[in-house]
Amino acid sequence: MVKFEEYRKSTYQWHPGHEKELRITKTSLTSDFDFCPKQYEFKRIEGRKSPETDDMRRGTNVHDAMEIYFINVRPVVEKILTLAKDGKDEDAFELMLQCLPEPKEPYTLGEEDILQTRMEWEYARLLSVDGVNYLPIMNEEEVHVHFVKKVTVNDEEYDVPIHMTGMIDRGFMTEDETVAIMELKTGKWKVDDVYKVRSMRTEMAFYADMLNKADHPYKNVTHWGWLFPAGDRLGLPNTAKHWDYEKISKRYFKSIDTRMNRLIEAHIINDFPPDPHQGKCAYCPFMEECPAWLEGGEKYWKNLRRD
Repeated sequence: MVKFEEYRKSTYQWHPGHEKELRITKTSLTSDFDFCPKQYEFKRIEGRKSPETDDMRRGTNVHDAMEIYFINVRPVVEKILTLAKDGKDEDAFELMLQCLPEPKEPYTLGEEDILQTRMEWEYARLLSVDGVNYLPIMNEEEVHVHFVKKVTVNDEEYDVPIHMTGMIDRGFMTEDETVAIMELKTGKWKVDDVYKVRSMRTEMAFYADMLNKADHPYKNVTHWGWLFPAGDRLGLPNTAKHWDYEKISKRYFKSIDTRMNRLIEAHIINDFPPDPHQGKCAYCPFMEECPAWLEGGEKYWKNLRRD
């Protein structure tokens, strides 16, 4: 359930002296602002809306289905295991599939294939752990933490009130009774893409840092991972269905702090310049209004050509 009273305490339109806190989410920090400060300003501060895309709708549908699955499967986990141990894999897997919700409208964006892969992975995981710690301790867990961050900008010190918030897809207890957090993605996975791995670690570090700052009961995160069951959906070269599970890397916590400082500084000095690139700009709904693409916009380009 969305905690609206928490969101009323903060805003993306924060500036020094504002009565509310600066809201920082995983997406606003590691996607919007990192991707392009100007796009962050358009989306978050000015509140411009982008039309919902098929990718967005597909992701929402799959996430919603998996959230409900983990609720529905709870009372039948032992029955699924018993069927599997009796050699009745088809019956066991069918019972698992029945825990997925019926969509309000028929799926039309490939959701069924993605969910089929997720269920195959879930079935394999259930058998591998023999049911132990199979069920999540966090299922679309909404977390809020409020704190004051001291920053120095242009030799002036500021106490910035922060509202750090996010929704963690899943959290599981490890065999050592620590916590592992997992993220579900419905986009592509490019094989041997080092940048993507770093990007995912940064996202997971945001969640782990948030749990720690919130003094959450499940703050003892020692592992994280991500699942890309539609990684090869587009049939592009060097793409694949993929998942990772690993020990946390603490250096990514420093990366989150650095990113947060940059975002806060941008709000303090009110400077959100565009960071253009032909590839990413092609997907931006605000390109026609972006200073980088208007007369005189050449100054924003870093040794790149637009032709």
